[in-house]
Amino acid sequence: MTMSRTLFFFLILAVSIIALIFRVSLLSERPMHGDEAVNAFKVAELIEGGGYKYDPYEYHGPSLNYFILIGSWFFGVDSIVDLNEQFLRLLPVVFGVFLLFLVCMLRGALGSDAILFSIVLIAVSPAMVFYSRYFIHELILVFFTMTFIIGGYFYFKSPKVYWVLLVGVSLGLMHATKETFVIALGSIGLGLLLLCAQSNKKQRLDFLKRISIVHLFLALVTAAVVSIVFFSSFFSNPKGVVDSISTFSTYADRAENSIHTHPWYFYFKLLFFYSFSDGPFFSEWVVLFLSLVGIVFAFKKGGEIGDPLFIRFIAYFTISMIAVYSILPYKTPWCLLGFYCGMLLLSGVGAAQLIRLKSRALRLISIVIIFLGVLHLGQQAYYLNYKYFFDSRNPHVYGHTSLDVPKIVDKIKLMASVGSDKKPLRIQVYCPESDYWPLPWYLRGYQVEYGDVVSKDTPPAPIILIQPSMEDALMHKLYELPPPGQRELYMHLFYDVDDGTVDIMELRPSVELVGFVSRSLFEKYLQKDIKKLEGGP
Repeated sequence: MTMSRTLFFFLILAVSIIALIFRVSLLSERPMHGDEAVNAFKVAELIEGGGYKYDPYEYHGPSLNYFILIGSWFFGVDSIVDLNEQFLRLLPVVFGVFLLFLVCMLRGALGSDAILFSIVLIAVSPAMVFYSRYFIHELILVFFTMTFIIGGYFYFKSPKVYWVLLVGVSLGLMHATKETFVIALGSIGLGLLLLCAQSNKKQRLDFLKRISIVHLFLALVTAAVVSIVFFSSFFSNPKGVVDSISTFSTYADRAENSIHTHPWYFYFKLLFFYSFSDGPFFSEWVVLFLSLVGIVFAFKKGGEIGDPLFIRFIAYFTISMIAVYSILPYKTPWCLLGFYCGMLLLSGVGAAQLIRLKSRALRLISIVIIFLGVLHLGQQAYYLNYKYFFDSRNPHVYGHTSLDVPKIVDKIKLMASVGSDKKPLRIQVYCPESDYWPLPWYLRGYQVEYGDVVSKDTPPAPIILIQPSMEDALMHKLYELPPPGQRELYMHLFYDVDDGTVDIMELRPSVELVGFVSRSLFEKYLQKDIKKLEGGP
């Protein structure tokens, strides 16, 4: 029985609402990751009129910056002070929800049932939800990879110019988003080659006849134009175009020599077998099971749903992506999205095939497994995003900012409240190797000096944040270098009055901070507190 168009779109709308609720709720609760903070500062430079220049050594492509710039025009955001976590994270939320509608375009290729199952799984997948709330490039790359694949599919069905343009624009935006687009592009190419290798001579000739040289040239020119416009910062930085090519040598070296080196099974552990002794067991097992079923049916002749060739292509593409990302030593959790979207599509195919099994008992068992699996995904999505959102027991938390950071900011706000209204409070932050992110984001409203060594020449600020390993150098600066009578006394900023101890605050796992406040500023704060207790202004 074929699902009606009305019912199909009603169900898709319902699932999309659920997906939106998962993605947008309590969006600012999780502290900003260091990468998010760095991206926010790059955005701020652009919003405040400082322009954008592509850096071939860090920060990835410019599309993230320019897309959020569009949002800033609508919401009247024109400075870094106006930026906030919710505004920034709304961008991946939008792409994450639009991805559902994008996948719906493959209804003819995968079948209505497969699409519906895929949409449900994408909507509640803990990994997809988590990274749809993360101000980084990954989900945008997935989105434009899908538009590229969809544009290519429809072009081979009907070689119209608008599909050519969609392919070209998508390719250009893939390049302008993140350097790892080459992995997706290579996997797409390999998938097509393997598909052709399994075809007979007539099928290969028909395939080649559908490709117009003029259309291919138009797609490449369109991609180049889009890429050049973005990397050149709308023609204000021509060098950015050259840097967008030279950067691959940097990332090739980083792939082999990085602190982010992990074993080949790293992504599978995060997705399917992740557990701490004092935390829940996280596993998107239903996706693994259904995607394997989908792959089996992709290579089985006489499939009952969708376009068998396209389903097989998705299988080749996904398997290739998994292989490359597993082999590469460099691994960060969010990179798994590169292949996971393909697995979710194959999961939809697997689910649709299982509910069509001839055995009534097997169909019933399959429905129960799928239903329980989806419920389990939804439960885990809740845990990952609302309960363990910064906790190491969350498989997708990676070098994340501690909840101590908001406490640091709150303490500084208290001290700043007694300072001068004419100029912002001056703060010094000292961390080896400039390992102080995301503090620049959280302290963006203050006058902050950052350094990787304790400067002897700079006068000490009223508030100083420093890693414990550098504390001796700071004491030398404060109490040994100044002559007697010119020494400013400092007190511990994070003094616990309840137990009389000094708290060491955590910036990120294994990165600690201690704080100091000048005695003069602290006494002003105490005087203000006393006045409040006495009922004064």
